[in-house]
Amino acid sequence: MSCTSFNRVFALIYICAIAAIIYHRIITLLHHSTNFISLAITTSLLISDLILAFMWVGSTSFRLYPILRQVYPENLEKILHRKDFPAIDIFICTTDPYNEPPMNVVNTALSLMAYDYPPEKISVYVSDDGGSELTLFAFMEAANFAKVWLPFCRDNNVMDRSPEAYFGTKNYGRAGLETRELKAMYERMKIKVENVVERGEVCPEYITTEPQRQTFNKYRSLGFTRSHHPSIIQVLIEGAKEKDKGGQSMPNLVYLSRGKNKNSPHHFKAGALNTLV
Repeated sequence: MSCTSFNRVFALIYICAIAAIIYHRIITLLHHSTNFISLAITTSLLISDLILAFMWVGSTSFRLYPILRQVYPENLEKILHRKDFPAIDIFICTTDPYNEPPMNVVNTALSLMAYDYPPEKISVYVSDDGGSELTLFAFMEAANFAKVWLPFCRDNNVMDRSPEAYFGTKNYGRAGLETRELKAMYERMKIKVENVVERGEVCPEYITTEPQRQTFNKYRSLGFTRSHHPSIIQVLIEGAKEKDKGGQSMPNLVYLSRGKNKNSPHHFKAGALNTLV
């Protein structure tokens, strides 16, 4: 018996049980005593049963007639040339480097940037609603790592494009030298980012250029808090100007920590998404 057939038989039996329970509740109401408490309890149980039955029907109906679809991405290139693919903007929202570790968010961004899609058509926007220099530092490191990771995924047809997922399942006893070197590079980046998060600040020795120093100084300005600060926008990768290790264009990667004023409501994630839009 297929899974669908089993679900249908189970649903039929369950419907009979529900109908029996509701019938019992109604009969009890029709022959209830004059006791008000008994009447109230029976009525409450009937209403509860009806609500739960409605919820069950709503969730079960999807299992009775499942729809299975297949995709054929290879046919897309038969319709459009890659240069004619529409541009896509991808929004990533994060808010707290301790509840949402920056390395987790970085892995999400790297997997999105490595899509099998024209890289010049992809723009990834990271909204840091927590206004944390730790998150920005993690993405500065990720921007450098992406120059090696993206061509590696492309040349080796990697399907697990999140580095953490890929390196967590790979058998490195038989991995090539390039893979082992790339893993070592990723581990160095991960250790550096986690060290910064543990310390709660970006170490001065990690700030190597004057533009970086000017950017991080904004986080250290007087009165800067996560709920009261000016906008910070950092273009980490500008695809039109930067190339990866293989000489191919790269997706745009933009960091944004929208400005907040403690005297005005910021509407949490909804406000962050409105700012990105």
